[in-house]
Amino acid sequence: MLLSEMNEADLMMKIRDVGHAIWDRPLGRIVLLLVGGLVIAVTVTLYPPLRDVVQWFLPLGLIIWGGSRVYLYGRNDLLSLIAGCLLILGGITRAVFQLIPLNELAGTVANLIPVVAIFSEMFAHHYREQE
Repeated sequence: MLLSEMNEADLMMKIRDVGHAIWDRPLGRIVLLLVGGLVIAVTVTLYPPLRDVVQWFLPLGLIIWGGSRVYLYGRNDLLSLIAGCLLILGGITRAVFQLIPLNELAGTVANLIPVVAIFSEMFAHHYREQE
């Protein structure tokens, strides 16, 4: 079947199937993340005003991700509540680090909290899958 003969629903279904087939493989995930990072890097290089949007995506993304974890799983699971709160705290400390010049120790802590929060969320996700 040619692409011109397919209707829109069939095409979207095929794209979704190919996407799932790639995402289900670990190497496919790595390649997709590298290609996505490359697209962002090229876009920021070619269009510099977008740099601020990309720079603030990390703290805001952490805060939104943490809020969703607390909202979805926090009331039933203590580990998810802790991970969500750490994600929110990590987003706030990262935003403060971007706004205010900090010394080396404070900057290290501001960047270490999001890392600990991401690992705690991975840990909580692992235990949610086990149940």
